[in-house]
Amino acid sequence: MADPEPDRQQEIQEVLVNALEVQLAALKAGVGFWREWVERTSAFVKTATQTLGAIRSQDKNAEQVLLEMVDHSRESMRAMAELPRNAAARFIRELDEMENKRRSAGRGKARGAAAKSPRPKRRVRAKP
Repeated sequence: MADPEPDRQQEIQEVLVNALEVQLAALKAGVGFWREWVERTSAFVKTATQTLGAIRSQDKNAEQVLLEMVDHSRESMRAMAELPRNAAARFIRELDEMENKRRSAGRGKARGAAAKSPRPKRRVRAKP
């Protein structure tokens, strides 16, 4: 009788590898989010600093400069509102890339190894 233990260990390893891949994809998306946030915030701070300098020096019409600052602020907030969407898109892209790699690696194994019928997946049923 064959020992089912190696199959179970392989399944557990696959679950752990998949969990690690998802965690890394989430971390990469999070790092991208904060990188973009810092870049956009730095650009806004630079613009705001220049605007305040222009108001204090009174070289320009203060009212016009303030209106320009409001426009920059609005543009900055719009960009900031897109950051979560961008991070989610990066996360999904990472997961898709991992899935594609997994599928292409699976096809390579099927060609090289003897073709065996796939094991049926276990189904979990909720107790009534």
